[in-house]
Amino acid sequence: KQRLEFMLHDSEAKFLITNKKTNLVFPNSIKTFILEDVLANLPSQSNTPLNSTVNPDSIAYILYTSGSTGKPKGVPISHKSLVNLLFSLAKEPGIKESDKQLAITTISFDAAFVELFLPLINGASIVMVNSETAKDGILLLDILKSKKITMLQATPTTWEMLLESNWDEKLKLMACCGGEALTKELAQKILSKCDSLWNVYGPTEATVVSTIKKITLDDESISIGKPIDNYQIYLLNSNGQLVPPGVVGEIAISGDGVAKGYLKREDLTKEKFITNKFNSKLTYLTGDLGKLLPTGDILCLGRVDHQVKIRGYRIELGEIEQTLESIDNIKTAIVLGHEDRLIAYILLENFMDIDIDKIKEWKAYLASQLPEYFVPYDFKIIKELPTTPNGKLDKNALLKIESEKDIAKILYTEPRTEAEKLVAKIWKESLNIENIDIFSNFFEIGGHSIRAVKVIVEIEKQTGKRIPLSSLFENSTIEKFAKLIESNVEVSSECIVPVKPNGNKVPLFIIHGAGLNVLNFVNVIKHFDEDQPVYFIQGTARRYEEWYESIEDMAAQYIEAIVKINPKGPYALAGFSFGGVVAFEMTRQLKEQGKAVSLTALLDTYVDSSYYYATLSQKKMIRYFDITRRRLDYLMGMLTSWKSLKLRTNAKKEYILRMYFGKKDQITEQEALSLEQFIKANIKVNEIVDRYHLKPQNFEVDLFRAKDDASYKLDPTHLGWKKAALKGVKIHNIPGDHLDIVAPPNDKTLARMLQEILDERHANI
Repeated sequence: KQRLEFMLHDSEAKFLITNKKTNLVFPNSIKTFILEDVLANLPSQSNTPLNSTVNPDSIAYILYTSGSTGKPKGVPISHKSLVNLLFSLAKEPGIKESDKQLAITTISFDAAFVELFLPLINGASIVMVNSETAKDGILLLDILKSKKITMLQATPTTWEMLLESNWDEKLKLMACCGGEALTKELAQKILSKCDSLWNVYGPTEATVVSTIKKITLDDESISIGKPIDNYQIYLLNSNGQLVPPGVVGEIAISGDGVAKGYLKREDLTKEKFITNKFNSKLTYLTGDLGKLLPTGDILCLGRVDHQVKIRGYRIELGEIEQTLESIDNIKTAIVLGHEDRLIAYILLENFMDIDIDKIKEWKAYLASQLPEYFVPYDFKIIKELPTTPNGKLDKNALLKIESEKDIAKILYTEPRTEAEKLVAKIWKESLNIENIDIFSNFFEIGGHSIRAVKVIVEIEKQTGKRIPLSSLFENSTIEKFAKLIESNVEVSSECIVPVKPNGNKVPLFIIHGAGLNVLNFVNVIKHFDEDQPVYFIQGTARRYEEWYESIEDMAAQYIEAIVKINPKGPYALAGFSFGGVVAFEMTRQLKEQGKAVSLTALLDTYVDSSYYYATLSQKKMIRYFDITRRRLDYLMGMLTSWKSLKLRTNAKKEYILRMYFGKKDQITEQEALSLEQFIKANIKVNEIVDRYHLKPQNFEVDLFRAKDDASYKLDPTHLGWKKAALKGVKIHNIPGDHLDIVAPPNDKTLARMLQEILDERHANI
């Protein structure tokens, strides 16, 4: 709320368009429109076009970016800048009426403007997906194929995710890559699967894209290319003078796309926006380094400042360094991002022997002060800092320096058996770490769901053993995973994953979402009380023909499993997304059996009105009316204002997603790799949802809503559950969007909130 209030005040917004779900009170000086009320009054509104005048220099949007001080910076972009961008991109890389653009970017990032407006002004099509699908490589790849998508712009991280999702055929797809540095290796992989690849570069302050380059297999290096129409790029030294070709300088951007500065931040505007000596135009200093190649293309060489992106998280290295330097005996700390992980170089006041306990102490202190992903993977103790001839820190030399005490080596136990060597090799390739201690936790050294899928697929290729993805929870070290492979016992595909089985409290059972796996909860479990048992419930189907026929069958199987663990009850259930529907059905069945349910937690689970109807024909009819209403709302957003469109965009995404799943009901019934089974399982989820009849029940539910989800829903307050839970819906707001509520730093908020409720409900047990 504080950030929203700042942006409203800073932008001097006259109107705020919101919905009842946000439930926030803002100053009376801002006229607020509640979407639900606006929709209710639509019939009485005039359809006469608004009498408004927009000139090229009028502001099209203000985008707020995070600043190093924590205070957001407003960047006003004019209509002229936005139109220049769209017309330039229409020429190169180009777009046709027959093209289909897949839109995966959240509306709060400026890349979404290209996804939305470029197809619209050129008569092409847009296919939108929700944020959950955009972060799931398996679902995304299936949409690329089924919808015959011809254009996709994404970050290298997203392209890597897609390539790791068993992408096995070349598509007629024009790929655009931006937002992060594109490596040659990744470019070659993308080109092997797509018709063409374009590397785009540009900061928010210069309207999304400033340079563009078509990448080919013959390129020796991956450059950011040349400026788009009506842009000029300069490479400057520290004195603002041009550097010779081949010499590294700071990338400076001039032209029609450059903003006039930061909103009400004259000090910062003067620092970053200068009038250059060459054409007297306003020029933005990007803070990125580059050099001019003989071809006239520009090679980007990283940041001048101290901010990096590691595994999708933007990290201020200075914060880590300052926190480390507050520890006794640490004189100087330098933290660098290298190969998707953080390395801390430590200069001590008094050199001493460093043991494992001391490093664990440092890590624990950092974790208590900063987000978990700020904690460096590796620590190197050095006696002096390498410098350049002009006295500045030589970071390249630092990365090559031999550590006096290499903590990775202190903590390193090498593989002993053939199975451990195999697992170590696969983990090394997946995590890009040279030496991995056999007792290191996969998820604590950079592992996540995408890399876990890659590991499981590779293990099956190498050994012939099909191992459930969730086995990484229980066997998250090389030592344990190798023993699992060595054992001749068939790996169980039971639905229960005992991730935290110890403790004397009533256990909590967390049910998977539509993806059927529970890897996205790996961070959440760390924040429960030590004596709080937590079990995950995962989907067990490995083959299409083994899948559940109904949500009722799924719930019954899960109940059978949890009763073995907790025979007497009471039962505490939490279901994420689709899993919330399963948790509700489990509660219904448990109560029918006379068993006590102390918690039914629905983690950002939305049910539309079609759930309450029994037959498929009824559901289709109700969905038709719902979709019509959403379409009308979306179109009204386009006809009224940018802010309205911004709030309603996700409604269109949900509609497209539903239409997609409705058509994808024919899949091959053949044995395939685990990765392929996930795609089939997601399709099957939608089939059984169509057969499920949600009936009102006489119990209460706890609804955990994603606070930052601005998607349009017919019931944004209760997400459709008020009619189902006759004893009431208790609402709890969690920071973040649908997926962010289980990711750092919001995972801690979710876990602690659940823990408080559990303790309160079980106080007398």
